[in-house]
Amino acid sequence: MPNKYLKLFIGLVFFVFLFSFQKVEADVGFEIQPIKVKHTLNAGESASGIISLINKSDEAVEVEPVLRDFVPMAGTISIQFIERAPGVTTVIDWITLEPAGSFILERGKSKDISYTIQAPANAEPGGHFGTIFFKGTGLKDTGQLKISTQVGTLVFATVPGPNLQKGKISDFSGPKFILGPKNIRDILKRKTPAVNFSLKFENTGTVHFEPKGSIKITNMFGREAGETAIAGQIALPGWVREINSDWVPKGLLFGQYKAKAKIIDGEGNELTTEEISFFTFPLWFVLAFAAAAAIIFFIIKFLKKRIKISVSINK
Repeated sequence: MPNKYLKLFIGLVFFVFLFSFQKVEADVGFEIQPIKVKHTLNAGESASGIISLINKSDEAVEVEPVLRDFVPMAGTISIQFIERAPGVTTVIDWITLEPAGSFILERGKSKDISYTIQAPANAEPGGHFGTIFFKGTGLKDTGQLKISTQVGTLVFATVPGPNLQKGKISDFSGPKFILGPKNIRDILKRKTPAVNFSLKFENTGTVHFEPKGSIKITNMFGREAGETAIAGQIALPGWVREINSDWVPKGLLFGQYKAKAKIIDGEGNELTTEEISFFTFPLWFVLAFAAAAAIIFFIIKFLKKRIKISVSINK
């Protein structure tokens, strides 16, 4: 039995000794700015910019620039990176870098990489999307498989043309019925809770843009009761972007209301509208008012039974 424990102890010591001298491959990491660039170019025009890369690794790395196209995946908010998009030319054919090839970036150092996007004379109107990747590989020879990492800057290039920004509201929803204030504090302040609206906007055009607009609320008499802004994130062609907006009413609401959502393009032109209805009834406010009225009624009734008032008339 003692020999068994002795062998176990020796094996454990050997295991710790062995792994305490193993070299661990250094982490490789980058910080990149900006993460996306947007340029509007007419056919034949060019645009330039700077991408800053910082080596956050604990060693020097070899950096290799790689250009790739990406395409939006219809009906989602996802993209797919591909070597080359369909077409005679793509945005990766338009991009040149300086430096163009691989370079060494020392630990903790930064480097600016300049890029130029040259739209050809026959560039098709619409959105053209690509990515400037930077692949970094550690230089230390540890006898192990080298670790590499990759970061990139998304490129959004737009060639102007007619009817590029298009879209529709595929779904618009909100509460069907609102009961009004939910606690004593809101009842005393005559405050109605926020009304939450949600819509799905589908970009049916050929360029990326940010859907913006407003939701106007009118009461049963057609008078405007309030308005809230619609501000969505960027939507690529084919994407369906979900947008949420809250309306904070002023005062109590009662009856039927209509909410009309409107989306506009970058020039302020109306793209699409959608309308829904909802009902509201300040139930808790009415109950509180009824309870207060009942209490006052019973107090008066009680006082009438307990207090007799006599009036004497002197002749």
